Amino acid sequence: CDVPMQVIYNGIDTEMFRPGSRVRQPGAPFRLLYVGSWMARKGVDLLAPIMRELGEGFELHYTGGPDAKKDKPAMPINMHDMGRLSGDQVIAAMQAADAFLFPSRSEGLPLVAIEAMSCGLPVIGMQSTVMAEVVSNGETGWLCQRDKVDDCVTAVRRLAAMGDQLAQMQKEARRHAVEKFALISMLDSNLELYQRLLFAKGAKSVIAEP
Repeated sequence: CDVPMQVIYNGIDTEMFRPGSRVRQPGAPFRLLYVGSWMARKGVDLLAPIMRELGEGFELHYTGGPDAKKDKPAMPINMHDMGRLSGDQVIAAMQAADAFLFPSRSEGLPLVAIEAMSCGLPVIGMQSTVMAEVVSNGETGWLCQRDKVDDCVTAVRRLAAMGDQLAQMQKEARRHAVEKFALISMLDSNLELYQRLLFAKGAKSVIAEP
């Protein structure tokens, strides 16, 4: 049957997750960040090949901890394990990065990627995943071919070479997160929906009289 539906996204605290004051210094490595559980579903097996191909001039800070220990012998030297982070530490890590690398193969709504965007980070994710609902390709990040290391490497290099245009993409990522995924937007959408239901035709019959 034809039933009207409305999507209301879970919101994030865009005042807490906000851009920091870091300015990338000339000659400094382009810093990528991965925050998430260490499991194949998240695409962590792609991180080392991507960073190995990127090589000098790029670095990845990631949340690995004990779960990543078995994979460390095969990791290149431009990968740095931050271990498990508290909420404040996650925000600080996002504010210290240039872009968010999130090659997840399967997600619900990827709140961590939205939080990264709210901190002003372009997101590199995968096509044919829920990331297409979050990232505007070429505007707030890049969507790469699923499981294609070379495509991810190209996207990272493209970001690093953008110069002043990167700052514009970072601003657009922040704007997109605030406009579409802020807590206040979620609350307003829910209130609007409840009001429509309450004042719909026949609603008075199910509303208790004082």
